[in-house]
Amino acid sequence: MKKHTHIYWLFLLPSLLGVMLFYIIPFFFSLYYALIDNLGSGRFVGLDNFAAALKNPLFGQAAGNTLLFIGLCVPLGMTLALFLSLCLQKMKRGRAPAVLALLVPLVVPSGSIVYFWRVLFDQNGLLRKLLLQAGFSNELVFQSSWTMAILVVVFLWKNVSYNIVLFWSGLVWIPRTYYEQMALEGAGAWRQFAGVTWVYLSPTTFVVLLMSVVNSFKVFKEIYMLYGPYPGTGVYMLQHYMNNQFQSLSLPQLCSAAYILFLAVSLVLLAVFRLQKRVTDTYQ
Repeated sequence: MKKHTHIYWLFLLPSLLGVMLFYIIPFFFSLYYALIDNLGSGRFVGLDNFAAALKNPLFGQAAGNTLLFIGLCVPLGMTLALFLSLCLQKMKRGRAPAVLALLVPLVVPSGSIVYFWRVLFDQNGLLRKLLLQAGFSNELVFQSSWTMAILVVVFLWKNVSYNIVLFWSGLVWIPRTYYEQMALEGAGAWRQFAGVTWVYLSPTTFVVLLMSVVNSFKVFKEIYMLYGPYPGTGVYMLQHYMNNQFQSLSLPQLCSAAYILFLAVSLVLLAVFRLQKRVTDTYQ
């Protein structure tokens, strides 16, 4: 087996070179920009750019909106995906068309999705017109607080399908005999869920949690297409802040903000991994 190891590395070499060229080298090279004052002088300023980013009110607004968005989308998306997966598991008829309908958002291009939601939620969109015709006031229909709710709906519609696939794959591997044994012992549906489904689905749940957190940072494209590069303060995200810094060629501010975001995401993922290990050790 060992004599063929060099063949495996030969096949892996193109991918490894691509990752190094487009990810690893730029990642460490951007640290240089985060530690200088500007591209002209290149004077070393240490952590001044990081401190300036943390004190910037726009950065604070963007960070707060991003945390709010993640705090809404991740638990809602996971709960909805788990509920729909359990419903699909219990269905006797019509499962195939139901699965097809739920998986459609996975294959629909983002541009088509955004156009569809703009038709509904735009300032002159169909939903707002229906609300006005139903008797709702202009202040209620056009208030800015709707922007975050619309964004959450768009994210859930696009990403819940992916979580359903993950939960469904985890549910399939749970032996039916465990449910039958608990049913013989007089356990109801809730006890079966808590004692069997939730326990054996915990590894899949942590995978869904990780992917949900990661996907929540990929919503910039949809926001950009819905509200443009300078949206309202209610949906101004960290991605907007960094994109605007890039357009103004403020690379030191861009790189420092990117490193702060990287550290924050890394801490969250590390906490999730440790929580997963603790839960896994408890059930083993």
